[in-house]
Amino acid sequence: MASLLDVLGATIAGSLVLLMIFTSLFNIQVISYNTQLQIGLTKMSEDLITGRRVGGIDQPGIESILSKVGAGVSTSTDPIIEATSSSFKFLGQSSPTSVISTFYFVQESETSDGFPLYVYQNDMSNPFLGPFWMADTLEITYNDMNNNLVNNPDSNHDMIRSIEVNLTFFYNTYRPDIDKKLIRHNVVFWKYFKNLYL
Repeated sequence: MASLLDVLGATIAGSLVLLMIFTSLFNIQVISYNTQLQIGLTKMSEDLITGRRVGGIDQPGIESILSKVGAGVSTSTDPIIEATSSSFKFLGQSSPTSVISTFYFVQESETSDGFPLYVYQNDMSNPFLGPFWMADTLEITYNDMNNNLVNNPDSNHDMIRSIEVNLTFFYNTYRPDIDKKLIRHNVVFWKYFKNLYL
């Protein structure tokens, strides 16, 4: 009887040790997967802002697109078409030899996947960049030449000299059930519109 109890006790103890080992291995896998997602999310969001090279072709980032605000536009034309907290539309020249284009930097309505961010050129049927999925709404603020906040920027285009863009990108983590969490990466950048100063 005593040896039977010893065998039962050893079986239970061994089962608990194996359960702890398997749980630890699973947790290590989840942490590794989530870390890889965080690294990928950070790289993707930084590439979106600064641009990247794919297959020998340079793809511009949002920062370089915003540097085109007012480029090549005559002084009699307002280069800023729309300036709201979730969209920015402006006129600019892609290169010194190109024609003036209309660029649309816009967040569209929320879907089940989050808030999609698109960048369009000349029309809103084919996105130039996007969609990029954000966890929260796009936050754009506008500043004047003294770095003061421009109140009601859509009515005061002539006062805008710089922009602050706040983006929060996300990925879903490993577990899609009740323990679901989001991996977030927040990027804030400022862009001064040098073409409006010239």
